Amino acid sequence: MALIKKIFMLIITLFLLAGCNDSKLQKVLQEGFDSSNPTGKTGICFTVGVVDYPYTSIEVTGEPDQWGELYPVVANRKLNKRLALFSQLGLLSEQPVVDKDGKPTGFYHYDLTELGKKYRYYHNDDQVFCFGRMVVDAITKKREETSNLGKVLSVDYRYHIEGEIPQWATSPLLNQYRFLSRKNEPIDWSKQLDNQRFDKRQDKLYSQVPIRSKIIGY
Repeated sequence: MALIKKIFMLIITLFLLAGCNDSKLQKVLQEGFDSSNPTGKTGICFTVGVVDYPYTSIEVTGEPDQWGELYPVVANRKLNKRLALFSQLGLLSEQPVVDKDGKPTGFYHYDLTELGKKYRYYHNDDQVFCFGRMVVDAITKKREETSNLGKVLSVDYRYHIEGEIPQWATSPLLNQYRFLSRKNEPIDWSKQLDNQRFDKRQDKLYSQVPIRSKIIGY
């Protein structure tokens, strides 16, 4: 109930931020990040997907739906790619599946390592690996745009991560999710940039997505 109350108060604050200055925006962002991360250990999260261990990778096939989408096929490909990635980072174990003749099938058995257990959390039904606390350092740019639905305030901000930053979280392999460092350079969590967009209606701001821990790859 306390968390719900905090989120409700944050929404009320946003409604009152007409013509807000940088310090007020920075405060609202920080309160949103902190309210969703009371332990200070889930500021940044990387999505794996919906998976229970031990898990064996599979191939999913199918025909496009009426909109031409192949969601189950694409979702399974993403899951297999992410499982392989997190095994490289040491968060999962990976063992090849072989047929009765001992030949590789192209599929793998996965399980959580002790390292993975330390950083594994859930966002809705998705398994995620998380760490740290987001700290907003400054608002770097604001620009008002006009969309079909009305005015939008786009806010760029700079942030850093406070608390433990595990070695796996600095791997450039994570650039497969989002550009976080130059190619093959370790990720520097002391200086990162991001953006939050607000709908502006009747001189009040409404965040387009909840202000909460960063779920990357969701």
